[in-house]
Amino acid sequence: MVPVINPGNFLHQQLARRDLSRRNLSRRIWALALGAGLFFMIPWFSAAAEITLPRLEMASRTRMNDGKLVVSSMISTDLALTGAKYNFLLGFTLEAADIAKAFSYRNFMIAPFPYLPGGATDVSPDDYNALVDQLNNEADRLNNQAFLGFRIAKATAKGLFGLPLELSYFLGQGDDFCTGDDFSSIFGIAPFGTDFKGFLYFPDGIGGVPTRQYNGIYGVRGTGISLALTKWTSFVPILYLYQDFASTPYYLNPGTSVFGGGNLYSGDLRMLIYHGALDLEVFGGVTTTPNLDTSIRGGLMFHLGSASGAEFFAQGGIPGWTLGKDLSIDNLFFLMEPRLHFNNFGIIVTFFYHPVEYIHILTDDERGRADLNVKFQIGKADSGFTGGIELGGNLKLAGLQDFTFHLSPFVSFISGGLRWDAKIQLNPSDYTTPAEMLELFIGVRTAF
Repeated sequence: MVPVINPGNFLHQQLARRDLSRRNLSRRIWALALGAGLFFMIPWFSAAAEITLPRLEMASRTRMNDGKLVVSSMISTDLALTGAKYNFLLGFTLEAADIAKAFSYRNFMIAPFPYLPGGATDVSPDDYNALVDQLNNEADRLNNQAFLGFRIAKATAKGLFGLPLELSYFLGQGDDFCTGDDFSSIFGIAPFGTDFKGFLYFPDGIGGVPTRQYNGIYGVRGTGISLALTKWTSFVPILYLYQDFASTPYYLNPGTSVFGGGNLYSGDLRMLIYHGALDLEVFGGVTTTPNLDTSIRGGLMFHLGSASGAEFFAQGGIPGWTLGKDLSIDNLFFLMEPRLHFNNFGIIVTFFYHPVEYIHILTDDERGRADLNVKFQIGKADSGFTGGIELGGNLKLAGLQDFTFHLSPFVSFISGGLRWDAKIQLNPSDYTTPAEMLELFIGVRTAF
């Protein structure tokens, strides 16, 4: 006897998600058209602008999965137009979670909703499973399209009214807080942020989305202004006021949007301090809605170096906490990284505790997750070549679930402003067959 399934709630949910996927596709098409239009306007600006590549990361991962050799590759890069004459920044982003799938899906088409024999209440298990497979396949197509789109437009007025003020008006994806990256452009010092980020360390990204990565404790996303006080050479406070993006989770790995939708209004105060061997950044902010749902955040970044070769880098804070809800360790973003350098030999120990909320999206899979990584290296990054071995592990602190351990020989070198990384990762605690124990990573990213 064939069991009778009532899929009413399921179909309603899938139809709603299908409508969402169509809206997301429409948004992507419009964003692509806008990005392409702006991109082809580049020659018009070339006489008064400089084209730069402020960020580039492309990487590949090779591994065995169910007896098959699988190669997955991602790319995420920014292209910027900066004008010395106009103090203007125009940025685009090219992203693909899996570039190979993006190529295979280039003739993209959403299939019609499947016909369900038997009406809305009596569906055979085979028809039910076929429906699920088709919906998941369409979600995979949506999530793995190569995306070229607008990232940021930013106009800046320096020395406003003859005062030590710098006013910026921005649209799109703005500054990231507590990464350490802005210290190079503001104070003219060498980069000191952590290398423990990006595809080489987090190939599955946040919640299974490779292009969604942690970068600092929080990031400005929206339409607004920032005002920086530039009176001092070692201390720069910056105020941000903006209408925030109502973040939309990915379809295949949706997560949960903290505010759902609608208008968000945000403000942040950020302070950067440079004092010789000490680099410090502190920020605090708030987001609210017309319904007065309110989320607060805050954090700090700390970097201390010494002539003896000892360094300490840390990021800690809360990317978001909604007032009225329980505050716990799951809201915490915490990375601690002591570093020791002896001539050409170095040891870097990294501990990273993941937050469950990051830039207004809750990802339950990140709850209680932590990483520990120990790097033994020979050579120095500024000399152009390093090599060595890493020992690392990932675990869920709640009951020590899902513990994995890996060992990774690696090499890195710098050439032409690009950093090349390659490593072989052995996973002795996470495999089904011996061939699945081995993974190969190769990546290229901007070095400075």
